Amino acid sequence: MPTAPASSVITRVADVLNMFSPRKALVSIDEIAACLDVSTASAYRYASELSNAGLLSRTSGHYRLGPKIIELEYLIRSYDPIIRAGHSLMTGLAELTGCDVLLCNIYDLHVVNVHHIRGGQPMEITYTKGLPMPIFRGSQAHVVLAHMDRRKLKRIHDQAVLDPELRPDVHAIGETWQEFTRTLKQIRSQGYYISRGELDADVTGIAAPVFGDDKEIVASLVLSRRSSLPSRLSEEALINLVVEAAREISRRIDQAALVETELVPAD
Repeated sequence: MPTAPASSVITRVADVLNMFSPRKALVSIDEIAACLDVSTASAYRYASELSNAGLLSRTSGHYRLGPKIIELEYLIRSYDPIIRAGHSLMTGLAELTGCDVLLCNIYDLHVVNVHHIRGGQPMEITYTKGLPMPIFRGSQAHVVLAHMDRRKLKRIHDQAVLDPELRPDVHAIGETWQEFTRTLKQIRSQGYYISRGELDADVTGIAAPVFGDDKEIVASLVLSRRSSLPSRLSEEALINLVVEAAREISRRIDQAALVETELVPAD
């Protein structure tokens, strides 16, 4: 019987890094060996190489995330083109509305808050910067799903309906694949989505899509406010502001990509 192909080096590095979570700051060699399905000696070799690269650090016989992670976070925070395109607009939006403004990026099946400007309202948001958000709940998730490639969307839908924890969230969007896609098509058509208490009680989120220079969705811009507090502006005005700000961020991303292309010497 043929053996399964070995995991790539990148996949194994990702598997080790994905072991860490808010509930698990340290991992042992035995846990690394089990995660990668390798011998203890091989686990030590992987851990040593990751430590040399700064991705892990050894502490009392266990391993924690290394300083390279912090270095990469600084580079993202300071130089990421999507954050740079959105920062001033997000700051202005927070000052004008008094609401929190979030920029959520996408990778694989994860949506993560990568930039967060606080408004004037006292508000507790569970999914703060860096904490992955649910893929089927909240305004940011609905906007991402509504603009996702259909084949990828079908794959994650079919996987999710087999998961007892995710199935209720999927069915809240649509009980069948046809209903699911019909709901997302409506969201895509209107250009935004409003969630009310889907992630946190008493929090309303309004999200609009941000597109890259290839016209694919790269992020969602979210305005969050306390549902029980009076708003400075009408909900219609807030929707228009979020949608226009997301369009402007998309325009700036596209313009930045065009400038970079023009700076590349011709062959």
